[in-house]
Amino acid sequence: MILLLFVLSYTITDIDVDTRWTDPDLIIEASGLETGKELGPTDLQNAVENISRLKLFNFVAVDTSIVSDGVFITITVEEVPFLKSKPTFIGNRKIKDKDLDKEINLRVGQVLTENTVFASKTKISELYKEKSFYNTSVTDSIYIDSLNKAALFFLIDEGIEPRIGTIVIEGNTEFTDNAIRKMMKNRPKAFLRAGTLDEDKLKEDVDKIESEYKKKGYLDVVVEEPKIEVEDDMFVITITVIENRRYYVGDISYDGNSIFGSKDLDELRTLQPGDIYDLTKAQETYQAFGQAYADEGYIWCRIIPNETVRDTIIDIKYNINEGTPANINRVIITGNYNTHEKVIRRELVTVPGERYRLSDVFRSAREVFNLGFFDDILPQPSNPDDSGNIDLIYQVKEKEGVAKVGAGISYSAQDKLTGYFELTHPNLMGRGQNLYTKFEIGGRLTNFQIGFTEPWLFDTRTSAGMDIYYTNRFWDYYTKRDIGFATRVSFPFYLDYTRFGYTFRTERTQVLDISSTYTPPTTGYSLYQDTIPRWTVANTFSITRDSRDYIFNPSSGTFLAARAEIAKKFLFANVDYNQFIFEARAYFPLFWKFVLMGRLKAGVVTSVDEVPLYKRFYAGGIGDYGVRGYPDRSLSPTQDGRTVGGTAVFINNIELKMKLSQTFAFLLFYDAGNAFESHYDVNLQNIYRGVGAGVRLEIPMMGVLGFDVGYGLDREIPGFEPHFQINPLGMFR
Repeated sequence: MILLLFVLSYTITDIDVDTRWTDPDLIIEASGLETGKELGPTDLQNAVENISRLKLFNFVAVDTSIVSDGVFITITVEEVPFLKSKPTFIGNRKIKDKDLDKEINLRVGQVLTENTVFASKTKISELYKEKSFYNTSVTDSIYIDSLNKAALFFLIDEGIEPRIGTIVIEGNTEFTDNAIRKMMKNRPKAFLRAGTLDEDKLKEDVDKIESEYKKKGYLDVVVEEPKIEVEDDMFVITITVIENRRYYVGDISYDGNSIFGSKDLDELRTLQPGDIYDLTKAQETYQAFGQAYADEGYIWCRIIPNETVRDTIIDIKYNINEGTPANINRVIITGNYNTHEKVIRRELVTVPGERYRLSDVFRSAREVFNLGFFDDILPQPSNPDDSGNIDLIYQVKEKEGVAKVGAGISYSAQDKLTGYFELTHPNLMGRGQNLYTKFEIGGRLTNFQIGFTEPWLFDTRTSAGMDIYYTNRFWDYYTKRDIGFATRVSFPFYLDYTRFGYTFRTERTQVLDISSTYTPPTTGYSLYQDTIPRWTVANTFSITRDSRDYIFNPSSGTFLAARAEIAKKFLFANVDYNQFIFEARAYFPLFWKFVLMGRLKAGVVTSVDEVPLYKRFYAGGIGDYGVRGYPDRSLSPTQDGRTVGGTAVFINNIELKMKLSQTFAFLLFYDAGNAFESHYDVNLQNIYRGVGAGVRLEIPMMGVLGFDVGYGLDREIPGFEPHFQINPLGMFR
């Protein structure tokens, strides 16, 4: 009949719909068929597809019958029920109903098609697979009432939840069984190890094993797909390795190189003739060549390693097409919605019209990143012209909440409970200027500070600023009040990454509320000398070299600083001392996200008179002279049982940091240090040691929160000491 309809021309005389719940007119309208119109050869197929798109039916059929010179059409549908309640799960013991509900995400009132039910069963099975269940089966049961509303049931046989019991390695001679198992993320069940099976990671394990073999010269190694069996509710995984033969490096030569001589390229190589052919080192060599050429502007250079195999020997000939160097046409900055372009551009060392050099690009990105205003910066060469010159685009991503506003209550071991308000903006009005204010009031501390820094004075690399402060702080058995004003300036010094700084400071100091139990010494310095206000006029000279990759949370580089503060009796000034401090830090990236940091800090202070207590060194706790595992300022010479500070200090810190991101890190630390009566008494055998762990988290609008727990190894009674700190400058110290 349908074939006849395609040959002859018929008019649709009537359309009948066999439906129980759905409006027939809706189905007819959706079908595209109309009474009185001629029936085309594809109209019936289109009608079925159009009705199916409503997703209201499990079955759609269109039948025809010829009546006189017309055609009568019957549309039959099997309607999909509506879900009247949340699905019911039966048999699930290990995974909760709410977790299954969340996974399948079925809503009351939605149509329940066969595809929907099948997809839900698949999601449930996949969830059990993720949870390391084995042989899980899911069946469905649907009850439909007289109103076409369905109750859906999932019957779950969870199967078993085996763990990895044994990993069998076959065919290996280069690596031991245990060495291969250690390469894998899937490991047998053990103490503190669940031994769950992740089949996706098992594929990664195969790739890792192959990669390690290729480092050993087995370029044709084959690691077969792991065989997984279940024995006594435990997985037995069998991995078969076909090592094949090992390859060695033969002759290495170059062709087409003129910018770099063969000896220059030899120094960049990590592969040498006679070495085992390490695929990783071969790739590192290729990248080193490419980076060397890019650093000279030859970004279009093409290097093709042509390898010739002689039995187990591989000769390598690097065919180099150097091309022409690229100059920079334009330097374009994008993504800076708040920061003025000038603030970014003045940090760049890549200049339009000059040669493109990769090292300059890296240096520029470092300088911009160290401003502290950006989460990320991506340099990208773009728009090459006919001469090979390019535009250089710096895509920056600004930090949210770069201004830090805080108000509330803080607590520290020294200052106890303190209310505070602070506002710090390191990028004032998008101009890169730094403004900070801080107001703290508590039982032991009253502190008002305000400061301003212009990092590019008169559009030069000279930084200048000023600070005003009032501090009233209780120190153990006396109160010290400081009112001061300082101006500072710094500028680049002769060496790269190096700056010279100068600070002029005037300060009024007075000691108040001396404890009645304080007994002054019969000779030498007494606190009572400072109950009359004393004035300090100090000149501070510093030289700093900072090559850290990111000063707020470094992964590599060094920091070196030497500072001399000279205060002389002069006119109204009546305090005399000379303070010298040296500090060195080094950061070493290890593997994955681990960074090792080593730090040394030493200082000495002298005076023609006795050095005042408040100018001496106090070690212990956190801060610049921190030795975690001990209370703040507790490592110090004492007098009558009271800490009186030392005129010399030595601090050593070692930290192993797991840097999960630029704003979050865990760390393990070893601290050692002490403050000494004088530099003659410095004895590195007489230092206090502490070990522990900590966490650092940068919070927008607040700064970096730090929490450390230190264990004092040399305390009279060894024990733990917690340390909490907030650094509003955002430094991961």
